[in-house]
Amino acid sequence: MIRVEQNIVIQAPVDQVFNYAADYQKWSEWYEGVSDVKTTTVVSYGNGARYAYKVRVLAVSAIVETEIHDFVQNKGWTGISTKGIPHRTTWVFEPIGSTTRFTHAVEGHMPIPLIGSLCDTLFLRPQWIKIVQSSLNNLRQQFLTQTRKPAQ
Repeated sequence: MIRVEQNIVIQAPVDQVFNYAADYQKWSEWYEGVSDVKTTTVVSYGNGARYAYKVRVLAVSAIVETEIHDFVQNKGWTGISTKGIPHRTTWVFEPIGSTTRFTHAVEGHMPIPLIGSLCDTLFLRPQWIKIVQSSLNNLRQQFLTQTRKPAQ
């Protein structure tokens, strides 16, 4: 099992960052390798919501489903896989004055008997570091772009 945790400070209030990041319809705009996100439950926001999506890791596409737990508005949540690649994610949002520190962690493993942990260390961990770093930078860029847009 590997764990990758990164954080970033975004020049926007916590409620704006949280609302954008919690909108599953926006995930493919900023989360590296994620596409075709859709809800699979009647609940589409908060505890109990489930999302199916395609994820690209190690040049392989897979369909996964994640269920949301421990959801607290403007604070964060935990996502736990229910289908596909076994994983757990943690999303934490902290206000720092008028900015937001977003900490994102991913835990998972390659479900391959005998060589799975070796694959985790050699291949999966470096790939997840790259994905999480790129995703956090993409998220920050969304807010930099929004602040540069002229008022209408």
